[in-house]
Amino acid sequence: MRRLFARVFSFYWGEGIADDVPALTYYLVLSLAPFALGLAALEALLLKDVLSALQVVDQLNRFLPETLHDDIRRLVLGTRDDSPVLLGVAIVAMLWTTSGAIGVIERCLARITAGPRHHIVVGRLRNVMLGGLVAVAVILASLSISVVSDFSYKLRAESGLPGPTIVVFNTLGSILVFAAIYHFAPLARIGWIAALKGAVPAGIAIQVVPAIVGIYVNAAAGFAPVQVFLLLAIVLLGLYIVAMAMLVGAGLAGCLEREGKLPG
Repeated sequence: MRRLFARVFSFYWGEGIADDVPALTYYLVLSLAPFALGLAALEALLLKDVLSALQVVDQLNRFLPETLHDDIRRLVLGTRDDSPVLLGVAIVAMLWTTSGAIGVIERCLARITAGPRHHIVVGRLRNVMLGGLVAVAVILASLSISVVSDFSYKLRAESGLPGPTIVVFNTLGSILVFAAIYHFAPLARIGWIAALKGAVPAGIAIQVVPAIVGIYVNAAAGFAPVQVFLLLAIVLLGLYIVAMAMLVGAGLAGCLEREGKLPG
């Protein structure tokens, strides 16, 4: 047990992952509203229908308390009807804030693998492009989940198949997205095998977070006088867990890549 604790301590604190979690949480908090608006804007430009926008809303609301769901729905659907200039601003804001979060992951991977860092301008542009990749992946996943749900329902209309199918689909999609970030973000590329292994805990955890948030919401449902504080605490808790999972996955990928390059 002491050896296990020492390995966990060496990994989480010794590699500096614990210091990066608050920084990534900060960027995720900043990214929350711009990401919602940016997704709505991209969806309006790419998919052109309200049903797809609602699918995007459902994906976002999985990580937020139920009290905020109607507000996010109005926010996203309202963005579709605004001017092209506002849509463009929403997309730029989404890409800029998301690139900051990806930059924290890139810094963590570069430190663990002792690799070089990107030039400040080139690196930011690369992270912006990766942020766009994540946004498009979320939109495509929302559209695909709708197709999977319809197919599962037609296949077995009275069964509970769609639920488990969507969970598996979401988890696999999340693993692939995180693996792509871990692979492409650092200047010294992380191998795909190490990236995929590191993405497994991150992909699974990001599906578990909504359940944890839901339990917290149910436990706090009767405390109306401090509802605002509790909602803020819930959002921050969920984003902190997501940040921790993403960086633990990045750390695992970086350590696997580093060990794979050691002689012998």
